[in-house]
Formats: sequence, C-alpha cells, structure tokens
Amino acid sequence: MDMMTMNLTEFKKAQQAINTVLIPIGMIEAHGPHCALGTDVLIPREFVRRLEGKVGDKVLMAPEITYGHSWGLASFEGTIDVSADAFLNYVLEICKGFAVNGFANIILLNGHGGNNASLDIVTEKLADLSVRTLTVNWFIDYRDDIQTIAPDPGHAGEDETSLVLAINENYAYTEGVGSHEIPLPKRFRFKDGGRTLYPEAFSGNAGAATSKKGEQLYEMLTELIVGDIERLWEIEQSQGGRENGIAMDS
Repeated sequence: MDMMTMNLTEFKKAQQAINTVLIPIGMIEAHGPHCALGTDVLIPREFVRRLEGKVGDKVLMAPEITYGHSWGLASFEGTIDVSADAFLNYVLEICKGFAVNGFANIILLNGHGGNNASLDIVTEKLADLSVRTLTVNWFIDYRDDIQTIAPDPGHAGEDETSLVLAINENYAYTEGVGSHEIPLPKRFRFKDGGRTLYPEAFSGNAGAATSKKGEQLYEMLTELIVGDIERLWEIEQSQGGRENGIAMDS
C-alpha cells in the first residue's frame, strides 16, 4: 500500500485493515567517484518496490526520509549532513505520528550506516511508548549472506554498487574504480577523519560490481527482509495480537 498516492478515504480503510508501516530512510552523500549521491535512498526505494509485491497488502509503505547523519563523510562534496540530534528527533516525531494514526508496528528500512546510532535511540524511545519496531540495516544485518554474492562489500563497494547498477546502469560505473580498504578501525575519531578512512569516499571492491550481482542480492535480501517482518508479527501475536497504536500529546 503506497501512502504517497492514497487519498483520505483510502488511508482510513488502510488504518482499519493494517497496523504496520514501513519507513524507508536514506542519505544524500558522496559514494566514491562512481556511485550516485542518492545511493542510500535509491536502494531502500527499490527494496520497497519489491516488498510491495510480497507484503504490500499488510504493510503501509510510507514516503522516504531522504536526509540523514553522516559525520564520517561530511567533509566530502555532495554530502548533505544533518546533525545526529536533529535527525533523531525528526525521525522520532514522524514515528510518533504514525503511532497516533494507529500503526503499532513500525519498520525502519535504513540504507545508511551513519543513521544507525540515532535509530537505536529512536526505537528505544518508541518501545517505551509500547510501539514495536524493526530496524533493517541490510548492509549489516545480512552481511554474511551478502558476501556469498559480493565478497568485498563496503561503502559504495561491491554490494552497494551492484545494487545501484541493478536499478539503472546510468547511476553507477565500475571502469577504473578499483578497490579500497579502510586503513584504520572506525573506533578512531579525529577531525575530517573520513578523508583518511575513505580517501576517495568509498570502500570495498567497487570494480567487481555488476548489475547481475545486484539482481541476485535484491532477490536474496528481499526474502530475508520479509522473514524479519514476519518475525515482528510473531512478536505482536505473542504479546496479545493487534493493537491500534498510541495516543499522546506530543
């Protein structure tokens, strides 16, 4: 169910039929010299398209949150960084709005690693308000599975570049890009450290990416995401079945 194109009458019917919403979350930032700046939006958007055909009768597909937090790549041109606090509070308020509208299950389909810490806090706050959440960080949650198809993943690496190529081969290229490994553990922090960790704004073997690998990844990962959504519903059932969101003043 595509919320963006619904009218009020259709939305009211959806409220009565389902209580699960999926919110795609991304980022606009540098993805090497070779991948679209909107990679972290394009990939969740494609997952939503594929998920619509599998669980669209049970899940409201909400419009995406395009901008996020990217401390590590903020010094690169093309990165539009939102502070962690502003991003956290914005996403939290959006989720509260869906909860007030009766959606007791909220799925955050995240395409950007810099959002992770903020989303952890968002979901803790929502859980305290009796809202069940599932955060899908596809690039972390299913990394072992990803490496069976794209052995050298990373930021705009083999996996992400392949996924973008599978959407549209005009959105990325591989010729002459090669591979880059992160030279320091990410636990080291210093000013403009992203320039050291990602000298060309990417990591992994982007040169090995193909659209075929991207299609294989979408097929596999979509099924894994569906499995996690079904586990969320199992948690709901174990807690007593359907709820209708929460009422709050703020």
